[in-house]
Amino acid sequence: MSNRRRSRRPPRPGAAPADRGAPGGRVGGAAGLGRDFRRFWGGALSSNLADGTMLTALPMAAATLTDDPLQVSGLAIARFLPWLLFGLLAGVVVDRADRVRLMAAANTVRCCALALLAVLVATGQATVWGLYAVMFAAMLCEVFYDLSGRAALPDVVPAGTLDRANGRLEGGKLVAEQFAGASVAGLLFAVAAALPLALNAGAYLVGALVLLGLPAAVRRPAGPGRAARAGAGGGLRSVAADLGVGLGAVFGRRGLRTVALLLALVNAAMMAQSAVLVLLVQDHFGVPEALYGLFLSSAAAGGVLGAASADGLVRRLGRFATCALAFAALGALSASFALSPGAVTGGLAWCALAFAAAVVNVVTAGIWQLVVPGALLGRALSCIRTAGASAAPLGAALGGLLGRVDLRLPSLAAGSAIVLGTALAAPALRLLSRSADAAEREATAALDGLPPGG
Repeated sequence: MSNRRRSRRPPRPGAAPADRGAPGGRVGGAAGLGRDFRRFWGGALSSNLADGTMLTALPMAAATLTDDPLQVSGLAIARFLPWLLFGLLAGVVVDRADRVRLMAAANTVRCCALALLAVLVATGQATVWGLYAVMFAAMLCEVFYDLSGRAALPDVVPAGTLDRANGRLEGGKLVAEQFAGASVAGLLFAVAAALPLALNAGAYLVGALVLLGLPAAVRRPAGPGRAARAGAGGGLRSVAADLGVGLGAVFGRRGLRTVALLLALVNAAMMAQSAVLVLLVQDHFGVPEALYGLFLSSAAAGGVLGAASADGLVRRLGRFATCALAFAALGALSASFALSPGAVTGGLAWCALAFAAAVVNVVTAGIWQLVVPGALLGRALSCIRTAGASAAPLGAALGGLLGRVDLRLPSLAAGSAIVLGTALAAPALRLLSRSADAAEREATAALDGLPPGG
């Protein structure tokens, strides 16, 4: 059996060998994701565990320093601000740099920041502003880490397995971040406030070390744009010019622009629901405060199931049908959640909603990775993510305003907006799905030595 790498593009010169996958060139098939992906996923799981611990431990630490709700809520601002300020610039850096080293460097910086905070907490020197600084620094590193990882993934896994790989990443993130990380943080914090922060630092460091073992073939973006710049004496274009190319790649192409805007709408709609979720669950559904966390865990369970099921759904229904149905279900389930008569039905609706959201995340991630050239992928993803991050505060504010009228209104409005947006974006979604399918077939055919579509 040949050992050429089955990536979404033909292997570049010097590419590391990998298993070809299923016999007969069947896309996806029973092919394994390979040793490189296992290493990549291991680094991601370690980082996800650290993220979950940090996102639980920092608010708990803030509560020990102040009882002012506004000061505690400042952590949420520090968490999302890096995407708004540096998301687009990060995409340019990701498309220029060694993506694996960038991920390792981001984790190393996060390790140092959390280790320093652990020392400050242990010695009683921590302040709320110090927590803000650490949250901001850690999430700024997350911007670079996440974009680099998503952009590098197509070169890590065999052709035809992107949906499965994205599902593994999404499911692993939910388990490590929302189940393991949050639980461990609470237990360790009860022993000593500095312990979960020390665990943060160690987990980020492990994630960095694991990633450094990936081969050179998956590290840098490939494509004619990079080769042309290198051949011109090594001078890179200005950041503004590179950023303009990335913006044009997303918003200058009708299909990509429409679906990117749909995702921004969905993000705003989901934030509108989340803004008043605790009040709706406790006041409308009657869930006691002690069981609120258990209610939320239904979303994590649904998300894990959705991430695990996405690849199988794509293979049975097709990429377009799976994505369109998941978007539509997301809208319908948002309305169903608001209209649920009690905590049990509400929890089931919230679980199903998370299932649909995970499927959307997995399938759309695969579409971007297939239709956007590798040398532009970092910038394209940064544009999409930044648009979503910009829409989130607007959605949260609208959710709060609607919640003043009726706590069910944010979910009803969100569901209606998602269903309408999906209907309007369906032609563009179909076009992109077909392009992704064609790119996947072409990559597989090229590696099998067949003509495209053969």
